[in-house]
Amino acid sequence: QDEHAEKRRENLYYLFASAKEWQFSSWCLRSGLSMAAINSLLLLSIISKLSLSFQMVKALRAQIEVLPSGPPWLCKQMQCNAPTKQPIRLFYHPALDCVQALLSHPLLAPHISFIPWRVWTSAARICRIYEDWLSRECAWNIQGTTVLGVVLSLDKTNILIMRGNCMAYPLLISLANIDPMIRSKILLHTYLLLALLPIPKFTHKDTRTQSLLHD
Repeated sequence: QDEHAEKRRENLYYLFASAKEWQFSSWCLRSGLSMAAINSLLLLSIISKLSLSFQMVKALRAQIEVLPSGPPWLCKQMQCNAPTKQPIRLFYHPALDCVQALLSHPLLAPHISFIPWRVWTSAARICRIYEDWLSRECAWNIQGTTVLGVVLSLDKTNILIMRGNCMAYPLLISLANIDPMIRSKILLHTYLLLALLPIPKFTHKDTRTQSLLHD
């Protein structure tokens, strides 16, 4: 829960004074500079004139810690009848927490719709126009409650290259209720990482069987 949700309705970047202060704070923490170096930067007269809401890096980190953390990571060990080199672990976020995070995203709120609609080419209503999910028959037929459509995306990727070439399938989740033009913008983070589906390495003696298990 975001204990400062009400204040963020007026200032999206609260506990920071503005978007510019948040950008500067984010850069400081991501720059790789030591705490001493950041303190030296904050003590410069040109920086002190900005009237930041913090004067030292310790206070900055305290403000960051109060920000909403997002859905928690969970881990579940999977059972497999075939022998594997390592235990199979599934890392994931609770799906409902991810959906709630998307619904409560302040930048996405104006672009989320819950009402299905029908579009016709003419007043005679002979030919339908299908645009996004809410204009389709499946959404129209379940009216009477809040209509939510889930979009899942999956792709294979390397997680660790230097240590064992570990690979997994990141499973991403988004909402079909989000405007498609907005959902396609990567910088808005309209897709959240739902799970890392593991790719187990089997140790069966027969190479053909091992290949079959991988498939």
